[in-house]
Amino acid sequence: MPQPETSIWGTILTCVEIGLHIYAMQAERNNGLVLDADYAKEALSEEALKWGDKQGEHIYFDDVKSVVPAYELAQQGAITHPELSELAEHPEKLAMEGKYFAPEYFGEFAPPQDTTWKSLSNLQALCNGIYFVDRDSQPMLAVHQTIGEQVLSEMAVHVSSGQGEYLLYSLDRCAIPVFELSASHPAVLAQVVDEASLLHTLCDDHPEYVGMHNLHTEEWGHIHDQPAPKSLFLQRQLDQAANQELQLLGQAEVYTHQEMIPTLQAREAPEDFFEPANEEMEW
Repeated sequence: MPQPETSIWGTILTCVEIGLHIYAMQAERNNGLVLDADYAKEALSEEALKWGDKQGEHIYFDDVKSVVPAYELAQQGAITHPELSELAEHPEKLAMEGKYFAPEYFGEFAPPQDTTWKSLSNLQALCNGIYFVDRDSQPMLAVHQTIGEQVLSEMAVHVSSGQGEYLLYSLDRCAIPVFELSASHPAVLAQVVDEASLLHTLCDDHPEYVGMHNLHTEEWGHIHDQPAPKSLFLQRQLDQAANQELQLLGQAEVYTHQEMIPTLQAREAPEDFFEPANEEMEW
């Protein structure tokens, strides 16, 4: 079957054959993999075929969905382009990316796991690969590394601490990843209860990040400081602050109660002492 000359994605910009009857296409409105329809029916599973859009003699898999046929074709050794040799030799890497782009086919990411050094508890799933967890009783935001590679900036990854396959952020160090994830993950955006606090935290704690962000975005997307408390933009942070305040109040009540307890006397009260009479004692 000849190389496609038209595309459902508009004008074709580039089209490279990366295997027999397999094309990597970049077009006006999208890009991805394009396969000869007859070949695709022989090479791909029924589940993989569902991810494509057939038109004429070809089946189109857009940039996100293309991970599914690419994985199956890589397993068969059908991808032969030299620049894609690593992908062809290690299809398991595609499977890990697929857990982000196509979890319906590959399955979701496994939740964060304990390690030899740290234990995790109280897992709260926000969405696939993103959790709230407690590490040694400290609340943290956990983001799978694959999501970090696809969505987060280098600076966001840099401020994390690793925990196996997950990037971990303490609640006072999570402003950058929350800001970036909230743009693509509605479940994370829903956790932001005070946007002004988030913006103020970014400006106060990460001015270099704010400067780089504003330099490379349009004016409407710039970060500007807001009059708001710092690190109180998540409900988890508000809950943590409330718990700490309750603990401080409890300690203050104990201290006050202790002050009210009469101090034990080092000796008996004066009226309990024997006082000899004024008369001289007879010996």
